Amino acid sequence: MINILDYGASGDGLTLNTGSFCKAIAAAKASGEAVLVPAGGFLTGTIDLQGVSLHLEKGAVIKGSPNREDYPIMPFHHNELGDLQALIVCLEGEDVVIDGDGVIDLNGSSFFDFSRPIIPESRVEMTQSQLEECTVEREWRPTQSIFFYKVKKLTMRDVTVLDAPCWTITVAECVNVKLTGMNIDTNLRVPNDDGIHISSCDDVIISGCNISSGDDCIAVSGITNWAKPCENLVISDCILRSCSKALVLGYIYSHVRNVVINNIIIKGSNRGLTFMCNDKGGLVENVRASNLLIDTRIQAGNWWGNGEPIFFMGVEHDSHIPPEQNPHRDTPANFRNITVQNAFCTCENAAGAVGTGDNFENVLLRDITVQMKDSENLTLKGHTFDIAPSPCICEVPENTGVYVKSAGGLSLEKVRVLPFHGTEQKILVE
Repeated sequence: MINILDYGASGDGLTLNTGSFCKAIAAAKASGEAVLVPAGGFLTGTIDLQGVSLHLEKGAVIKGSPNREDYPIMPFHHNELGDLQALIVCLEGEDVVIDGDGVIDLNGSSFFDFSRPIIPESRVEMTQSQLEECTVEREWRPTQSIFFYKVKKLTMRDVTVLDAPCWTITVAECVNVKLTGMNIDTNLRVPNDDGIHISSCDDVIISGCNISSGDDCIAVSGITNWAKPCENLVISDCILRSCSKALVLGYIYSHVRNVVINNIIIKGSNRGLTFMCNDKGGLVENVRASNLLIDTRIQAGNWWGNGEPIFFMGVEHDSHIPPEQNPHRDTPANFRNITVQNAFCTCENAAGAVGTGDNFENVLLRDITVQMKDSENLTLKGHTFDIAPSPCICEVPENTGVYVKSAGGLSLEKVRVLPFHGTEQKILVE
């Protein structure tokens, strides 16, 4: 391995090591070896891996610079977040590995002012504790954190990743991806600090990860290339906690298919398992999700979700996307051949689905138990399904634990809602 200390790096936590990483990567690329980060604190700006692997020894900490000038614009433009500026970047490559027992500290909190909460509209005035759950202001931040694009055979395992300023790990248009055994812990007030976002990839395994994030823990979409499907994924044996959606498949024009989800614990999340499609062109199909323990807690602030443990949203929600990004695909349905089974939900709002009447095909919820619980924050949005970024509003009828609206093609089998404070809760299909 190529040790960064041999290229002038200092692990004092103060010296900027961007140049040393660059030199070590060049040497590793020439020799075919990996770069070794030994114990110590290594402050750095953007690390361009150029297809080189990275090994972090126990006690090693890569820490992102707090300075904007240390994040040059890279040659990739993100459909939603613009020019790519990130701490670790790999644009193309093959057999790339980031592993070890070390830490990648993205230092995202340094870009935010936690004394300036972003306060959304609310049906009631927020308390001080609710304000302290809101997202916070920033002047600038890196638009990504760890970003892979068109890498073949990508592995990231065992490392701990902390404090993202934006999406933590983004994997875009990659093939044969394994993300295993990682701890991802981001600030719960930082917006868009998703744990793992998989976009337009093929053959992906995410397993054994513990993720706590302000935004989505695991998102699967086509956001970096709407025209390219994201397919053939296994997501298993993970523990997730999110102020937004713990696990979400689909978004806007994305096509997501062939997904197996198993053995997932979702705790204290604003929303649990979510399926999202724009009703004109989005598609999620061929999904099997099973063995789920889902607990929701409504989070105050500008987060998506309102305590729904399992939720399908198949309505218009593309108004903020430039029209030129629309790939103009017609689909016979938006949700097709999906089964969610063997789930126990403790939640602050109903589970359910909202569609257009005919955009669900062969969707089944089976062996699902819903137990409602008290909520401190339900009054902020009221008893509604949050279908942002759609302009629609969907009120949930009183004493309803499962609510399905305009979702023909969705079936319920052995679904029950337990009484709440002695009052029977309805399963309502309209």
